[in-house]
Amino acid sequence: MKKQQRCRDGYCRMQQTFPATVILVFSLFCSASCHDNTMPSLHLNSMLTCRLVGGLTREQRAVCHEAPDAAAIAFEGLDLAVRECQHQFRWHRWNCSSLLGKSSNPHASGIMKRGFRETAFLYALASAGVAHAVARACAQGRLLSCGCDLLGYRTSHDTKGKVRPNKWEWSGCSHNLAFGLAFSHRFLDAREAADDLQSKINVHNNQAGRAILASHMEVRCKCHGLSGSCQVRTCWRATPDFRVVASTIKRRYRNALIVAQEELNNGLSVLRGRPRGRRRSKARPASKTSLLFLEKSPSFCDADPRADSPGTSGRVCRTGRASRAGACATLCCGRGHALLRRSSLKPCNCTFHWCCRVDCDRCRDDKLNPGHVGPRLPRRRLRDAVLLPRPRAAAPLESQAMQLHVSLVLSGGL
Repeated sequence: MKKQQRCRDGYCRMQQTFPATVILVFSLFCSASCHDNTMPSLHLNSMLTCRLVGGLTREQRAVCHEAPDAAAIAFEGLDLAVRECQHQFRWHRWNCSSLLGKSSNPHASGIMKRGFRETAFLYALASAGVAHAVARACAQGRLLSCGCDLLGYRTSHDTKGKVRPNKWEWSGCSHNLAFGLAFSHRFLDAREAADDLQSKINVHNNQAGRAILASHMEVRCKCHGLSGSCQVRTCWRATPDFRVVASTIKRRYRNALIVAQEELNNGLSVLRGRPRGRRRSKARPASKTSLLFLEKSPSFCDADPRADSPGTSGRVCRTGRASRAGACATLCCGRGHALLRRSSLKPCNCTFHWCCRVDCDRCRDDKLNPGHVGPRLPRRRLRDAVLLPRPRAAAPLESQAMQLHVSLVLSGGL
């Protein structure tokens, strides 16, 4: 009986401790899963932060454990870069939609392991995003390892244009760009430990993104004085809006250079490249802000897991001239598209009654919205899909409820 009693007591003890264990495990699981593939926040401890983010190398995890607060800010910078990538490429065949599908780290994506022109854009944008986020976090007091930029801001000319090299005009908290650039170099360039061609290109594109960010630093000032006069000014250096940096990197993407492999065999330390489509032109040294890529990009029309391309099927395109961004002629890849008519009820024929009432009718507003990329259609059906009747004029309706319906206008249907 004693043995059975001990077993029963042990079982009772297990019942008492088991719910506490379940609650602990559930809280950890919820804190990890409730983010829904978003970047870890600062309240997570260093071990959990570094373990949640996939695609990190051993060197990056070491940096993450040494500086968990700065690493958490770096993950926010990566998230900022991904969202900005989706904006910049929203009308391209490849629109960055797959970067947050598997992991919150864009470097875990398959396209980051290739040498495409889009890969060069991503490396530069991610590097600039990390430096941008860390530099701002230093000035905001979110990091213990850094603060405001100690150099501050120094003016070299007065209001009349006279040089005054020894006069300081500042007292604002400048964004610590130097620390942001240094941590971006330490955290992202640690991935490229190998001494191969692709690693050299990735490091160059990382440096290009940081150089573009540094070239767009702004000086912001605030005036102090009576009646709004500017007798005393407080100035500081600040990182620009990240969209400005991303737009500049997008322009560098359009003029990216393909690496001349025959030049690399000579053991040169400076990478050389030539513009796209000019194979016979002489390779020139790549500047600090130019992007480099190694292989030609695919069409991104069809789904390709190796290139991390979901394809363009189901995307919304824009009707009009073919040169327009997001034009159906470009996004559809010759497969045709279906025009959608969207009808909505809007107030019309409004009358004002004194006082104070406005009575309106409900009128139907028909619009032809951008086309929807569909499967490949025969030529005859494509012609029928383009020849659509004009929308009907607005007509009053008796119903007062707003309705929205979408009708697929295509001869024979899809």
